[in-house]
Amino acid sequence: MKFVIFHGSFGSSNGNWFPNLKSKLEYMGQTVYCPQYPIDDEEHLSKDPNAPTVQNLDSWMKTFEAQVLPNLKGREKICFIGHSLGNVFILHVIEKYRIKVDCAIFVSPCLDRLPKADWKYDKVNSTFYKTDFDYDTLQKYIPVSYVLYSDTDPYIEPHRALHFAKVMGSSHIMVRKAGHLNAEVNMNEFPLVYELCVTRLDLSLYQKYAYRQKVEDTVQSLRHPGSKFIEMTPEQLNDEGTFHFMNLTKGGFATFMSNADKWNPEDEYFEGGRALAKKGLDLSRVFIIVNPKDLERPVLRKQIELDLKGKITVYLIDYEDFKTIRCEEDFGIWDNEYICVQHRDKSGKVTDGIIDARVNSLLTAQNWRDRIVRLARKIEKMEDIG
Repeated sequence: MKFVIFHGSFGSSNGNWFPNLKSKLEYMGQTVYCPQYPIDDEEHLSKDPNAPTVQNLDSWMKTFEAQVLPNLKGREKICFIGHSLGNVFILHVIEKYRIKVDCAIFVSPCLDRLPKADWKYDKVNSTFYKTDFDYDTLQKYIPVSYVLYSDTDPYIEPHRALHFAKVMGSSHIMVRKAGHLNAEVNMNEFPLVYELCVTRLDLSLYQKYAYRQKVEDTVQSLRHPGSKFIEMTPEQLNDEGTFHFMNLTKGGFATFMSNADKWNPEDEYFEGGRALAKKGLDLSRVFIIVNPKDLERPVLRKQIELDLKGKITVYLIDYEDFKTIRCEEDFGIWDNEYICVQHRDKSGKVTDGIIDARVNSLLTAQNWRDRIVRLARKIEKMEDIG
């Protein structure tokens, strides 16, 4: 998806919450444009009120035509995000170029002059003001939109933002005591805008999981864009397992040590996999037999029995054969989009793990899977265990 951010009067493409939003969306694999439009020096304008201005509708249109418009061709979905004056400029852009967008997010919008603002704003904003747009047509090109506003905005009264929402058919959300929703109130990031953006994305399984994480030590990947690698605690690994069975669309492959610490074959994690397999997803589980006596463990036999009934493809492989592959002992491949690796101590208890969506890691794990299947024995019924 392509996102375009529009700053406001005397604004900067590097100001407010724009850089933070751009960075987060780019981490999610999206394309973001946030050009700098011509603006005037506010201090210089104060000293010379009659000085010619560079900020006007024509100069902004030329910048948009040169820096953004050529990049909007193609079939990718588009989202416009505006702040303050940038919102009415979006309407001018849509009206002139008939760009069909997936959605628009209007932050602190209005259509006409601001009685509460300094005269300098009227001087540079005057060519943008317009109240007689063809709103029916605009709504066809912007089928989904949101208006975010505050009850303490020093420039734009709530009724102006709500009027904008009404004529554009936008859903509106008030953010209490947040001023002009900009850096003046220390808004160097705006999670609500990011959340709205993400609702419009078609995310991969790994991206959904990385986005979902709220615990501090699992958001390291958000601090290091492109890493596609998250270290996890045993508790988070269990949570991840439940998550992937709620979100799989293709299938998965996983290994399981026969001497693993106590587990429940009927818990939410295992039942989730069986439910998906019954719906036709390709799910395979390989049990690595560390000791032949493990095959006598009631918990393991119950696990295999339920998996077979649940339409999961079951394999057994001897530990000595498995060791020749030199791979992780406990790993899973989910939707061929990421792998999950669990590390265990000598007793079989999980100590930590990772989820990894790097291309090389995926290719390596897929090679492990193929070699394991060639060496393993497929189990069709309980009598095959022997």
